[in-house]
Amino acid sequence: MGLLPRIFDRDRTTAEAFLTEFLRYLMLNQGVTRFESPIQQVALALTLIKGEKVDLWVHNMIDSLRRLHPVHHNIPQVWDEFEQAFKDKFMDSTCEQRARNQLEQLKFKYPDINKYIANFEDLIIHAGYNLASKEVINLFLKGFSKSRNLLDKVFTPPVPTTYGAMKR
Repeated sequence: MGLLPRIFDRDRTTAEAFLTEFLRYLMLNQGVTRFESPIQQVALALTLIKGEKVDLWVHNMIDSLRRLHPVHHNIPQVWDEFEQAFKDKFMDSTCEQRARNQLEQLKFKYPDINKYIANFEDLIIHAGYNLASKEVINLFLKGFSKSRNLLDKVFTPPVPTTYGAMKR
């Protein structure tokens, strides 16, 4: 049920999206017998990982799967180990740092407050920050450095002390 995720060909910038799409596909097919097996989940994922840059890794993963007993070894750990191996091999290790750099450069441009907030919150997640931290509040305010008049309105009593209050 549903469309299969797009093919993954080793482009690190799409690895997280591929994994998310695949997990969403598995969730959509919960209860379908052939999707309950961790070994078959990994096998299906491997059919969507194609290309010269990934063929050797896929081949090695298939060899590992073939050594498993279809009943005795068909446990959730099979998927967990595959997922971790995929992340270790293909996930973008610079994503967090890039998001932190983008946060430092992010600026509010009037009147696009909703766009600023949406971009800010997406980058916070990618940067691995906690929305409730003082650092995040300071980064949020830093984006308004050229909009002092708007900040003055935000800081009229009672002064907000949390990110959520400031956002409202």
